[in-house]
Amino acid sequence: MKAKFKTTCSECNAPIKSGEEIAKNPAGKWVHKYCAPSSEELP
Repeated sequence: MKAKFKTTCSECNAPIKSGEEIAKNPAGKWVHKYCAPSSEELP
């Protein structure tokens, strides 16, 4: 899924820019797609 808004990755604390690929981690927080476990990625 692509980010619609700017936010901060809960895993690496780097900024997430709008348009970047994101996913939710097991805690339900938005993270970069590459920071999330593969089983938790959203389409």
